Amino acid sequence: MKKSARIVGAIFILLSIADILFLAMGNETVPKYIKPFLMPSLLASALLELLPEHKGYRTRMMAIGLCLHTLGDIMLIFDEISFVFFALGLGAFLIGHFFYLAALLSGIGALKGWKEFTCLFVPPVVAPLAVSLFDTEWPMSGVLSVYALTLSYLVVTGVIWVLRGRKDSLRVILGGTLFIVSDALIAISVFSGIDFPIRHALVLATYLPAEWLLVSAMVRSQIK
Repeated sequence: MKKSARIVGAIFILLSIADILFLAMGNETVPKYIKPFLMPSLLASALLELLPEHKGYRTRMMAIGLCLHTLGDIMLIFDEISFVFFALGLGAFLIGHFFYLAALLSGIGALKGWKEFTCLFVPPVVAPLAVSLFDTEWPMSGVLSVYALTLSYLVVTGVIWVLRGRKDSLRVILGGTLFIVSDALIAISVFSGIDFPIRHALVLATYLPAEWLLVSAMVRSQIK
């Protein structure tokens, strides 16, 4: 790994730890100033590792996805002011996941064998069932179903990586799974009204490793 990428990566880790610790201690003010710098520092570390040697399609898709997730983070800072900010943040993350999938699925080609086809049909069954657990009305229920479906396909992509013998497939599976856990914690609070101590810290403690795992998988897949 390039020295410059390691240095910026260390900044991302330190900011992440600080963000989680402040939230765990009940301080929600400082994290609002840290949060906008989390994804940019992860993006900078990834680009320093990839560029100028690897500047193709997958790098662009990853970079756009991270920029959208940065926008999502910023919108969610203001979600207590208005539900509109929550909706905008959710939308930014959803579109960002599409770009992640584009990067992760690059080079996969057509599905092969019954196992890959079976994986493809699991999310459309599981995602709506998961969303039905929350008290939401249309159109939000539809948006959440699409969001849950997209996260499920991140995990499915990791499984396909396993079946294809790709390295770092477990990073994709774990990253997608942690994203599901993180967003489920948010949904439980927003749509079920259930809250508990250190919930915000737990959201970040699952979300940030999820981002790191997915991005590191995208980076490492390009560096043979």
